[in-house]
Amino acid sequence: MKRDIEQLKNKIFDLLVIGGGINGCAIARDASLRGAKAALIEKNDFASGASGKTTKLIHGGIRYLEQFNFKLVYEALHERAILLKTVPHLVKPLEFIIPVYKGGPRPLFKIKSGVFLYDLLAVRENIRKHRALKRDDLIALEANIEPHNLKGGVIYSDATVDDIRLCLDNAISAYDAGCCVANKLEVTGFIKENGRVYGVTAQDNLTKEKLIIRARAIVNATGAWSNRIIKMDNREACPITRPTKGVHIIYRKLPHKHAIVLSARKDKRIFFIIPWRGFSLIGTTDTDYCGSFDEVYADFDDLEYLLEETRRIFPSENIDRKGIITTYAGLRPLVNTQGRPASQVSREHLICISPSGLVSLIGGKYTTYRRLAEQVVDVLLSKLGKSNFKECITGNVGPYSPLGELDKTDLSKVIEQAVKNEMANSLSDLLVRRLQVFFTPSHGLDRLEEYARIMSGYLGWNNTGKVFEINRYKEEVRRSLCI
Repeated sequence: MKRDIEQLKNKIFDLLVIGGGINGCAIARDASLRGAKAALIEKNDFASGASGKTTKLIHGGIRYLEQFNFKLVYEALHERAILLKTVPHLVKPLEFIIPVYKGGPRPLFKIKSGVFLYDLLAVRENIRKHRALKRDDLIALEANIEPHNLKGGVIYSDATVDDIRLCLDNAISAYDAGCCVANKLEVTGFIKENGRVYGVTAQDNLTKEKLIIRARAIVNATGAWSNRIIKMDNREACPITRPTKGVHIIYRKLPHKHAIVLSARKDKRIFFIIPWRGFSLIGTTDTDYCGSFDEVYADFDDLEYLLEETRRIFPSENIDRKGIITTYAGLRPLVNTQGRPASQVSREHLICISPSGLVSLIGGKYTTYRRLAEQVVDVLLSKLGKSNFKECITGNVGPYSPLGELDKTDLSKVIEQAVKNEMANSLSDLLVRRLQVFFTPSHGLDRLEEYARIMSGYLGWNNTGKVFEINRYKEEVRRSLCI
């Protein structure tokens, strides 16, 4: 996968996708596999926004049953089955336990009814049938959780995912299918003919070159940044998304074998404690956000909310900020619904078409990304009016992970693959998203000079550029630790 700026400048595309998150990458992949001439551009890096900062789950969303959103749960469970089949190296089954305590916001009978309905909606695509757990059964499975006032619970199955890798692999698969792909390319405006969008002006954030990209159809798949793009199209347009911040903590390994689903005492929202790569992943928050979209980090209140709720389930573990490995925060692009708590806003997606023809995506959840992409491409190809496009095949064919096939002990080869074939052009691209050592106790700082030296050889950084990259990455680590 290589940046081809000249092709972007000189070709007229059937479809231009703005936004390199999971939805944008999947749309570009689907369209390219069907034979469309597609381009995909991202102003930062693929999966650098919310798509790389999820709870690492592919799930039906058991909490949406409380909102009677059976359609969303059914669709998500169906997509879960497809991803388990098509990307089994990235999406794997995981067992969850829901402990129920006396006086909790959700009584045991309600939890049992919910998981029964959850399995029912999965139909024949269920991973494993749920089981009700008596108090002693639950303690036998998870001996270290708080036993006081424990009434029992349930165990059921969903799936975990490498969200960053799945997004990157969709971008690579799009490229391999003929899509013209570029990160670090930022849209600055629209080109219109007779009131219809026919292209964009853009800036290459690596070289500062300005260029024009032309396409017969344009998709705004920028997530929380969608409002900014629609304002470029129409200054009078109303905001279409309501960004909310979701914070996660990667914590030292807590004594649990299963993923645990809890109801927060403070606001009753559901959050998770998940075994993840030898640590515990705790999340998430869901609060409205009005700060800089390009600098989203956890703050003291976010961390205390998650740590306080975790202490309640593991009271003997001395849980405090010293156990934090790192944190990350992302913005959910929820449908712009005012007057409702963020956690109650629907995660269903909408496809909107402006008078100029700009197609924008609103809402959605990671689990249903493939189906969303299929629906968007169906709409776009029907608008293009060509009869030679192929049928969607993403329900049967998943993307692959070329970097995962390399020997990780050969650091130079791994970095070469990341730079030359996966468009890594900064230390953050490499360490946060391609190698993901950012999420380990060392954060990659123990070998940072070596990483920078090897990258410099491939990217031609001089000493000033190398020092700049090192300092920028150190600052990202510092901010993630709320220092």
